[in-house]
Amino acid sequence: MSNTLTDVSPNDIITHIEQNFSHAQVTGLNCLIFLSMREQTTVAFQHEELDFDDIPRQIVIWCDGLDVDDLLELATRITAGLLDDLLETGTQVLYDLLDEVTATALSTKSAQAASDAASKLLESGK
Repeated sequence: MSNTLTDVSPNDIITHIEQNFSHAQVTGLNCLIFLSMREQTTVAFQHEELDFDDIPRQIVIWCDGLDVDDLLELATRITAGLLDDLLETGTQVLYDLLDEVTATALSTKSAQAASDAASKLLESGK
């Protein structure tokens, strides 16, 4: 649903932040949205109150132009995106850790095999 004041929908805002925002900005915008809902204020009020100057004023205006349902949809979609990023990062960390453990195990196994071979050579030379 698009709002008539600015003709901007949650999809438009999501597209803009995906293309232009850092992770910190996305998180900050979501905080402003949820705080405005909790405190029953505008996103602009929270933006000024908390001095999140890295979030463009135009995005704040677009958010305040949404009705409550669209604003909640936007916040929910932002949250889902942040969770997806977190899961992706966590999964990559686990894969990296598994690679390290595997490399260490292979290195240890190779070192043990070399040690065994050296011991056999020493024993055969006696």
